[in-house]
Amino acid sequence: MQNQRNKLLLVDDEASIRRVLSAVLTELGHEVRSAEDGFAALQEMHGWMPDILLSDLNMPGMSGFELLSVVRRRMPWIYVIATSGAYSGVMVPHGVAADSFYEKATGMRPLLDLLAAARAMEEIPVRTNGATAPIWICRAASEYGSGPQQVINCPQCLRNSTQSCADTPQTIHRTECLYCKASIYYAMIGPMDKKSSKANQPGLAAGRAAA
Repeated sequence: MQNQRNKLLLVDDEASIRRVLSAVLTELGHEVRSAEDGFAALQEMHGWMPDILLSDLNMPGMSGFELLSVVRRRMPWIYVIATSGAYSGVMVPHGVAADSFYEKATGMRPLLDLLAAARAMEEIPVRTNGATAPIWICRAASEYGSGPQQVINCPQCLRNSTQSCADTPQTIHRTECLYCKASIYYAMIGPMDKKSSKANQPGLAAGRAAA
């Protein structure tokens, strides 16, 4: 029986990438729609649910980090492929809520292999505990590195608290919710946009809670 997992949502802020990949993937049998950032992707999913999500990580507006966190929590049945030129290798970057990773500028074959593997799966793994997915919290670039205080939203009890946070980039740290005492894992991330015009975009703080 023919695999029906062919609805794919492509998310990238580069129009040329969306145009080229949409044409290639449509030719290969995918039903493709595209979006320019996380906000547009979520809007697209209101009336059209993809089987596979292929998303860039570094985008203005709502980044791929934030989008993938929302998808993992609310739509855990979607197979997610993260893509970026800021990371190397084939392993999913630490703290990114994705099933697989494609490094940009490494040719089409690795990406096509990942998509073929996703389509060939008999079942998409359903993640029953979305609370372990990272939550990415915007932080103004002007505030980044200016002090240890950060407002963190607890994924368990949903309450905000201002806490002292370590600012070591790309490192996962642990704190505790002041209200429900759940463990929260977070990472302080500086501006990651590729274009120089985006140099003043907000940095990001990532958090996730574990019971």
